[in-house]
Amino acid sequence: MQHNFFKVSPIEKIISILSYITMGIIGLVWLLIAHFSKKKLRYFLMFNIVQSMIIAIFLAILKLTLNIIFSILSIVPFINILAAKLNYIISVKILIFPILNLSFNVIEIILYILLIYIIMGVLTSRIFYIPYLTSLISKLLKTYN
Repeated sequence: MQHNFFKVSPIEKIISILSYITMGIIGLVWLLIAHFSKKKLRYFLMFNIVQSMIIAIFLAILKLTLNIIFSILSIVPFINILAAKLNYIISVKILIFPILNLSFNVIEIILYILLIYIIMGVLTSRIFYIPYLTSLISKLLKTYN
């Protein structure tokens, strides 16, 4: 599902893509530049910058939460074996391209698939729908227009 098309300049597409690749850092820098130069960013660029930051924050919280959960479960007898196996399944590196020796864990694979999906939307000047996230950001930016 996707939202309507936006008229987007090439620099907005580049900044949006770089914001996703750097997990929001380029977007934050661009927001600061726009703030100090008193420029207002267009909705499409602002949406993508905020979305990249929320994805980065969510990923950091997910990794921290999983580390805490597995640390606690590793203390509990009998459950620690199950927790260790589950932690291994989540964190083991899967060799994707043997020639290039590229390997990713399950969370990274899911993240990269999501980022490729979003970047394809940016390249086609669309905002692709991601459940909960797209509606959350639309509500946050409702007054931004």
